[in-house]
Amino acid sequence: MNTGLEKEFDLPMSEVNAFLNWYDTASGTTRYGINKHDNNKGPFNSRKEYVIFDKILTFSVNEYSAK
Repeated sequence: MNTGLEKEFDLPMSEVNAFLNWYDTASGTTRYGINKHDNNKGPFNSRKEYVIFDKILTFSVNEYSAK
């Protein structure tokens, strides 16, 4: 983030690809919602965290195989 804040998410490749498409097209909404899936804490049915397009400086994607 352009504030120095770093975020890390554990996402299936389908959601990584959806994020990359949103970022590459730079169109539509200025925010992108990321489902926190199994990282859901507390009594909530679901949780999303939103990132803002113009606040992203860099990002990386690390792919791994689930064992």
